[in-house]
Amino acid sequence: MRKEFTRRRLLGGGAALAGAIGAGGLVGCSTSGGGEAAVNAAVKLPAYQRFAGVKPDLPGDETVLDGYLGYPEDPKQTITEAPGDGTPITFMTNIPGAIPPPVSDNAFWTELNKRLGSPLEISMASNDEYADKFATRVAGNDLPDLINIPPATAQVPGLLKAKARALTEFLSGDAVQAYPFLANLPEVYWRGCVFNGEIYGIPVPRGMARTSLPLYREDLLAAKGIKDPAPKNFQEFFDLSVELTDQRSNRWAWSTAPTNYVKQMLAIPYLWAEEGGTFTSANEHPRSAEALEATRKLVEAGVVNPDAFTSGASARKQWFNGGIVSFDLDSFVAWNQYYADNTAGEGFAVNMLDVPGFEGGEGTPWLGAALNNITAINAETKHAPETLLKIANWMAAPFGTQEYLFRKYGVEGQHYALEGADPVPNKIGVVETGIGLQYISDAPMALYLAGHPEVPEKQQKIQQAIAPRLVANASYGLYSDTLSKKGAIIDGPLNDLSIQIILGKQPVSAWDAGVKDWLAAGGEDIRSELQQAHTDVNGG
Repeated sequence: MRKEFTRRRLLGGGAALAGAIGAGGLVGCSTSGGGEAAVNAAVKLPAYQRFAGVKPDLPGDETVLDGYLGYPEDPKQTITEAPGDGTPITFMTNIPGAIPPPVSDNAFWTELNKRLGSPLEISMASNDEYADKFATRVAGNDLPDLINIPPATAQVPGLLKAKARALTEFLSGDAVQAYPFLANLPEVYWRGCVFNGEIYGIPVPRGMARTSLPLYREDLLAAKGIKDPAPKNFQEFFDLSVELTDQRSNRWAWSTAPTNYVKQMLAIPYLWAEEGGTFTSANEHPRSAEALEATRKLVEAGVVNPDAFTSGASARKQWFNGGIVSFDLDSFVAWNQYYADNTAGEGFAVNMLDVPGFEGGEGTPWLGAALNNITAINAETKHAPETLLKIANWMAAPFGTQEYLFRKYGVEGQHYALEGADPVPNKIGVVETGIGLQYISDAPMALYLAGHPEVPEKQQKIQQAIAPRLVANASYGLYSDTLSKKGAIIDGPLNDLSIQIILGKQPVSAWDAGVKDWLAAGGEDIRSELQQAHTDVNGG
């Protein structure tokens, strides 16, 4: 039986549903067994204290994010003292766009350093390259003061115990009130920062913001006479994709094979499902092979850009902005980023598809991972932990504050122009502000886009539609040592097989044998460890 998901359940359901990242990377537990999951679940999390800020124009609820049609006039400065200590603070991070100008040629970065009261020295890499750079820095024992721990990092508990500073004494319970914007982060996000019986990191929250469905170029579809597309089943979705493809004009419907979207049509769980303490992998779902076969039909029909299987995320985003593709499977965060990177002019418009059932009815959208990453403090830093936590608190100032306005948009006249109270970025602003500050810490996402009040309205409309049907990865908050050590290794052959099936180079009948091999190589061990961790936390 499918378990529906709401933010109420996430906030109240304990560690079994709380704060993991990605497909099993950062989750709160120790590397050892023997009830460590229960030890971590017993850690007193930072006490949530919602910041009483600007009243939203489009109020959300426990699932749907708040929306704002404009930036408030005369935003207030909420932090009166610079958080830094006068000496350089180092940070390494991924960034989603191009590498921005260095601080010597970057007016935003220069002003940031003044406001922080410490020079912020940032080492950056693209999303596609960051994991390798991070691994190299760990191996060389060359870590910065503030460390962006990427999602797929293996054996995070051991890494943090060896390299990071425990933060429990500064953040647990009411202690977090010294950092009011960190206290503004609900407890669920902090659960993904608990390891080895301690709080070891600062969360970068996502959840609903990271929920991914097909984003589409509303302007391109409108030019074809298609308004408010809403396929009622897979066949209508297939037909729509064919209609939007014109290979002779170098136009395709899709930037990548939409396998995960098809899986959501078929009610296949997000990574792991749990029922009565028993865990089942999405790989084992009886309709997983059917999802691959349906996706193969899409590829065979030529609706997917043929370069999709050899190109990275950056190329796919360029295709979408350039009108080479009409659909890209991505999140609410990406939705806004597409407007920031817009190269198509004033007519550019984005919207998002709901997910229908494969044969009709409603599909089951997957809730985005609770966290983008966690930020740890280097155990060997020369800065006081309180200083670095003040920096993180400053970065988490929410929508409507003066700190948020500067952090996201820069300086008026240099990086943006005011249209009413809305800060509308210019090209310099988009480039110079893209230095990755949101990966130190961040406020929960506000639905807002400067100069585009129609965007938060569209975003909240689709969130309201999908909220009652969201399903989460049941392994959230549970640690499997096998998954951490071997997950990528054993997933590799199965992922390769899925691509071969989608490309028509292997029969779909090969899937069952591939899953058996995956289970034998470690999948069964992952299941057992997740079940044991679930029992440790919940009893049974």
